[in-house]
Amino acid sequence: MDHSPALLGALLGAGLLLIVMGFRTLTNQKLAEAARKRGFWPLNAGLILAAISMYMFAAAG
Repeated sequence: MDHSPALLGALLGAGLLLIVMGFRTLTNQKLAEAARKRGFWPLNAGLILAAISMYMFAAAG
């Protein structure tokens, strides 16, 4: 049994979770400006993970 589709799905899910977490941090007006800017790290990491996963899905299919 090939586990690569499950791995790519988990990678995509983790990327989307990081995107949501980063976006929520960026839009939280209760945080200080420096704390809100730290939301860019998970947002960017999530975008990279999601893009890699989608590219690998397309390349494998």
